[in-house]
Amino acid sequence: MRRARSAIRNPAPGHRVVKVLTGRLEMRILMKTGAVLMVMGAAGAAYAQNCADIADPAARLTCYDRLGAPRPKAAPIPAPAPAPAPRLPDPATVGKDQVPVPPEDRAFDPGAQHVAPNNLGLVVPPLRRIGIVPVRSGPGSSVPVVSLDATSLRPVPGDRWMLTLMLANNSGRDIDARILCTFRNGNRHVGDVAVLMRDIRPGEKVATDVAGPPVTDFVDSTPCRVLSPLE
Repeated sequence: MRRARSAIRNPAPGHRVVKVLTGRLEMRILMKTGAVLMVMGAAGAAYAQNCADIADPAARLTCYDRLGAPRPKAAPIPAPAPAPAPRLPDPATVGKDQVPVPPEDRAFDPGAQHVAPNNLGLVVPPLRRIGIVPVRSGPGSSVPVVSLDATSLRPVPGDRWMLTLMLANNSGRDIDARILCTFRNGNRHVGDVAVLMRDIRPGEKVATDVAGPPVTDFVDSTPCRVLSPLE
């Protein structure tokens, strides 16, 4: 019994050698395994880097999926910078670098123009017959006696603004139409003219031209309305 205990406490020399060799072998296996894992990690990082170099988005995501690496998050799209407010040129310095420009050479500013209203009175211009329309106006009808088309305004260089009117007689009788037109620069009153269009036959459409203020007075609109006949 004592010999057995002594043998356990003091193993034979051969057993000691086996134990030492086994420990060394385990140590070498652990070291080689760690080296392999380090190489694999480096290779994975290099492969992930190669995935980032792929230009095609679909192919790049497939590469990350095969590697098992997390997909890179898309960078947030920055908000567009607000556009700067446009700077309106100063008519006093247009064409030169902050050098005062003489009034006769300055850019024209319609909003700065102020003129006395020009009342052109009543005109009776010649008419051009340009077509026919159905006669639909009469008792119980909502069709007006006359229809006034949108006006056309054009400048005559060195002269006056020229206004073109077109009017149709929707009734079954001869009429004289009276129209009032106002020449405007924005919300400013530049002038007005009353137009009398005589002897318009039933179902007839006519046109005429009316001279307005001089072209030196800026005009950007000419609203017109029929004064008579209204029924």
